[in-house]
Amino acid sequence: MPRTFNGPRFRDQRRLAGLSVHDVAARVGRSCWSVYAYERGQATPPIPVADALADSVGLPLERFLADDLKAA
Repeated sequence: MPRTFNGPRFRDQRRLAGLSVHDVAARVGRSCWSVYAYERGQATPPIPVADALADSVGLPLERFLADDLKAA
């Protein structure tokens, strides 16, 4: 079953970790606009970036993956 990065879940965890978008962007080597796009679901981070995003808040990548299948 395909899985994708869940941006809103990441945003919630980033906020709980007390990190700004600027903090995360610096840690993962991406622009703030890229991080905003990932959080809003407007862009999907490549696997290495998704893993770095998860590491930036101290959680495993699995925590931010969601099933692609939608309920009909």
